Amino acid sequence: MVAPNFHSHLAQVEVCEVQYNIRVLKMKDSVLFYIGQDKAETFDEMAVAMPNANNGTEVLGTTIIGPPDGSGAQDLAQRLAKRLKKQVYLSLGSSVPNDRIVRPSIEKKIFDDIKNNIECF
Repeated sequence: MVAPNFHSHLAQVEVCEVQYNIRVLKMKDSVLFYIGQDKAETFDEMAVAMPNANNGTEVLGTTIIGPPDGSGAQDLAQRLAKRLKKQVYLSLGSSVPNDRIVRPSIEKKIFDDIKNNIECF
């Protein structure tokens, strides 16, 4: 039996009475994260990051869709790529505010999920 090429995973986190979905698509050598508000999912911004093959501690990243300064998607993609040691695509919906409460809560959920369910990433 051949193993599937894609595995999906869904995590949810509630912050300030708003539900956010964290959708993960695990592929052979990369992972796609989509983060958006439940019932208001939009694909507005995307960043990609990958470990540098020549330097194990450096991670390269760029914004593919959206403004170059972005909303923090590139930074989060780079941190995830460093942690997972693989290429990461990350999309943040416009419904995800870049503030001191929501964004850190979502990021904590992602990193906790990686720690507890590494097979999904």
